[in-house]
Amino acid sequence: MKTVIVGGGIIGASCAAFLAERGADVTVMDAGKPRFGTSLANAGHIVVSHSVPMAAPGMVGQGFRSLLARDGAFALSSRPGRGTLGWLTGFARRCTESNVSALQPGIDQVLHRSAQLLRDDTELQFTKCGLWQVFTSSADQAAAEAEHLRHYGVQVRDIPEDELRAEPGLTDNVRAAIELAEDFGVDPAELWLRMRRQSEQAGAHWQEAVVPDLRDVEADVVVLAAGAWSPATARSLGVDLPIRAAKGYSVTISGMETMPTRLCARKVQRTALNPLPGADDGRLRLSARYEITTADDREIVHHRIGALINRARKAVDLPDSLGEVEPWTGVRPASIDGAPYIGFLPRTLGTAVLVATGHGMIGTAMAAGTADLVTRLAFGEPVSDAESRLSPARLFA
Repeated sequence: MKTVIVGGGIIGASCAAFLAERGADVTVMDAGKPRFGTSLANAGHIVVSHSVPMAAPGMVGQGFRSLLARDGAFALSSRPGRGTLGWLTGFARRCTESNVSALQPGIDQVLHRSAQLLRDDTELQFTKCGLWQVFTSSADQAAAEAEHLRHYGVQVRDIPEDELRAEPGLTDNVRAAIELAEDFGVDPAELWLRMRRQSEQAGAHWQEAVVPDLRDVEADVVVLAAGAWSPATARSLGVDLPIRAAKGYSVTISGMETMPTRLCARKVQRTALNPLPGADDGRLRLSARYEITTADDREIVHHRIGALINRARKAVDLPDSLGEVEPWTGVRPASIDGAPYIGFLPRTLGTAVLVATGHGMIGTAMAAGTADLVTRLAFGEPVSDAESRLSPARLFA
């Protein structure tokens, strides 16, 4: 089966590895490193706990409050792009329990499959401890979040006070924490490189190229995994994928002598922390922000980096004088209903196009499971009802 994958980020690289290992003749076409979305320097959180789609009850209110706050977690850039208002309106309409009920089971299955595949990789380095959600306002928030997550089947453990205080690197501002036991962390750049190498070892070919028109691609199956650039490519088939680019920031601090031993996240501020596994130079990664923008926006607004570090200081004991600091930014593909599109576009378009995009903030976490699902779809193998609901067919219903 001749397969062309458009996009070489973590989703495309994972699909290439899985398909090539199954015997497909795989070519990956990617524009090159400058256009990578958030594959190389994101939080690196493998969050099985994050199965609820972004479009969920309460998100509209959270979004408005964030827009009013200076340097809030959710924001609009000064150039959000045409069609943003319509996308925001459509997203708000989908923040319902019915949207969650339809899409959460499929996201949950793909996340669990991803986590299992990564844990089974004996050569991949990852954190062994679960993720702690830390709360700096009140313990009541921790209790409410734990109850919410347990409702969706997430394994949650309340952290006793003595264990909380024994965790190095956390400040006394942290009032409470809950542990999401199934979550863990990776170095996303290491994971991407591993997937690319696996694909090449299995015979996949990589080409640096932009694909403006899918009708020009000769293949039995085309996998569209171009992240935030997927809508522009899909338009060549007359398909409007309702995806916006959501910009995120990260900063990697080297030379940390004391830092948390595990992943941490501040829920309300949506700030993620990862003591990068395998690093021998004390590297701590901080990441945050969900800024609706255009796909080519890679500008680093430096006061955002300062704001990210200051938010982290509330929970993490960072030294007054930091060592080497590496700022970074990238764009995620945000779908209109908060769930990824994984499945075939209508065959009436004439080209067999499998879409694998729209993962938002959990692309790294879902990558291996997405590749597994894409491979089964490409070879005509069974998928579950929950997985089938992630298909882009829901856009044409």
